[in-house]
Amino acid sequence: MKEGPGEDPFAEDTTDDQADSAPDADPKTALESDSEPDHDTTDTMSTNDIPYVIRRQTVKEDRDNEHVAFLRDEYAELEDQIRADVADELDMRSKDVSVTDLREAFVELAAENPDAVAGILESWGYEHLK
Repeated sequence: MKEGPGEDPFAEDTTDDQADSAPDADPKTALESDSEPDHDTTDTMSTNDIPYVIRRQTVKEDRDNEHVAFLRDEYAELEDQIRADVADELDMRSKDVSVTDLREAFVELAAENPDAVAGILESWGYEHLK
């Protein structure tokens, strides 16, 4: 029947179709009837479990310290080559590897290998500054 101006559009109409499609009022019963096994809700992933490059919105997120790297030409070219080599290792395009990420990785690598960094600095003449 067509609704008229005097009909209540919010009135409940209990037809057989609605009774069959009505959700189960008891959430526990609905969960128990699912064919999938229950998962412990305490096993949720925290934000820190998501890799940084995935959870960030921009490359500069969480990077408030702006540092300018002054490089000699040979090292600027070497940085470009390293970026390309790292991209190959990651099976990515070079332009998809952020220079900011790359430089931060340099710092972490140096932190893990201070003896190697010291060796490079000595080869540059740091032993003469003692």
